[in-house]
Amino acid sequence: MGVSSSSIEFKDPVPSDIEVSQSVTPFEIKEIAERSGIKAQELDLHGSYKGKVKLSLLDRVKDQIDGNYVVCTGINPTPLGEGKSTTTIGVCQALGAHLKKKVFTCIRQPSQGEFI
Repeated sequence: MGVSSSSIEFKDPVPSDIEVSQSVTPFEIKEIAERSGIKAQELDLHGSYKGKVKLSLLDRVKDQIDGNYVVCTGINPTPLGEGKSTTTIGVCQALGAHLKKKVFTCIRQPSQGEFI
């Protein structure tokens, strides 16, 4: 499922977001889960391409070494954003493709609410 840096086709000009998303065939979530070591009974499917991992997985992996959690955040919002999503994807690509690490990327997280 991984992509080596030598198999990447660079395009000029850079295609639009919609062109990029329409140019790929997504993997089914069952295949992603299987390749990630998630058992079928630990996955709650929501169609072919989405699913939730059940908390019961935590019991099975409790003795494994923890991974790292990296958060990319900003201080002040700007009209065009601050590049957090782009930075997040770049870091994940570097960790996955160049350092050969297993990487899961979450672009959006629910708001944590305002700080008082």
